[in-house]
Amino acid sequence: MSIENKIAIVCITENGKNLALEIQSKLNNGDVYLVRNKKNNFKIGEEKDNVFLVEDKLSNLVPSLFEEYQYIMFLMATGIVVRVIAPYINSKFSDPAILVSDEKGQNIISLLSGHMGGANEMTSHISELIGANPVITTATDVNKKSSLDMIAKKLDAHIDDFRENVKDVNAMLVNNQEVGLYIDGNYEVDTRGFKILTNFENVDNLEKIVIVSSKNNFLDYYLENKKQSDLDEKVLRKKHRENNIIKVVPKEIVIGIGCRRNTESSLLQESLNDLLHKYNIDINSIKEIGSIDVKSDEKAIIDLASSLSVPFITFSVDEISKVDHLFGKSEFVKKNVGVYCVSEPVAYLLSEGNLIIEKHKYKGITISVGRVSK
Repeated sequence: MSIENKIAIVCITENGKNLALEIQSKLNNGDVYLVRNKKNNFKIGEEKDNVFLVEDKLSNLVPSLFEEYQYIMFLMATGIVVRVIAPYINSKFSDPAILVSDEKGQNIISLLSGHMGGANEMTSHISELIGANPVITTATDVNKKSSLDMIAKKLDAHIDDFRENVKDVNAMLVNNQEVGLYIDGNYEVDTRGFKILTNFENVDNLEKIVIVSSKNNFLDYYLENKKQSDLDEKVLRKKHRENNIIKVVPKEIVIGIGCRRNTESSLLQESLNDLLHKYNIDINSIKEIGSIDVKSDEKAIIDLASSLSVPFITFSVDEISKVDHLFGKSEFVKKNVGVYCVSEPVAYLLSEGNLIIEKHKYKGITISVGRVSK
C-alpha cells in the first residue's frame, strides 16, 4: 500500500524504540518520536533524520501529532493511549488513524478511524511487515464484509447525507440484511456482503439500493435506456422518493479550461453547467479543474474551483507543448499564451491521457473533460 502522508511512531521504552526503528525501516517512511522519561535511557545523541527526542510529556506531544499526521502508531499500553488521545478525538471522518502495539510487536490494534482514516488497512500492512497479529474490531471487517464508507474512500466518492447513510447501510450489512449494489462502470471495489445487481428487476424486497455512478440523473437515464416493467419503475421511483436509493459518485472527472482574461465568474459557471447537463455528468464527480499557468490568477477559474471545493491545477507552456500537437491548433491562442490550445491538453494531462469530451466553446471559454481511472 502507499502512504500518502507520513506516519508518526511514538515510543516510551527501549524495546519500543527498537520496534519503532524497525517499522520505520520496513515502511521506508515515517517519523519516530522517542518520548524521554525517568524510566528510559533515551539520549539526545540518538536523534537523526526522522527520529526525534521529546523531552516533554506524551500528553503535550499528542495535539501536534493530531494536526500533522494521517497515521499515529503508539508502541505502549492501550490504556496510556486512550487517556492521552481522549481530549482530541472529534470524529471518525476527520480524526487521524490511531494504531497501538505492545513494545514487542506481537499485536497491533486498529484503535481509531479504522475505515475512513485507514487504520485497519495500515494495521494489516504493518502486521504483515513485522509478523504481528492484527487486531481489527470493526463489525464489517469481523464479519468479512465490505462497507459503504470503504467503497466511498476507495473511489474518493461523494455521498449525500454521508454519515447517516453509512451508518444505516453498514448496520444492515452486519445484520445480514440485503442491500442492493449496482455499479455503473468499471470500478474495482470490495462488494462482499452486498447483493450485486445487474438490473433493477424485482428489487421491491430490498430496503436500500446503492448505485455507483458519475451520471447526474442516473435513474432517468437507466429507465429511458433499459427495458423495465412499469411495476419495477414504480418501485424504483418510490424508493427514490423515500431516500432508499443511495448514490455513490466517484470523483473521477477532470476539467480543462481556457478563457479570455477577466471572464465573468458567472459565465464560466453557466458554461460548465451547460456542458455537464448536456452529457449528464454529476457535478459532484469533478475531481480537479485546470488551465495553463498564465491563468493561475484568473478570478473566474479560482472562483469555480472554490465553489466546487476542488483543486485548481495549472500546467506550464513546456508541459502543454508536449501534447498540444494531438489537438486542433489555434494561431491566435499560440500568439497569446504560447501554446496552440489549452482546454484539451490540460484535460488530457489531468486525466493521464483519457480525454472523454473534446473542446466545447462558450463565448470566449473552452472546456474539455477527462476521466481518471479508479
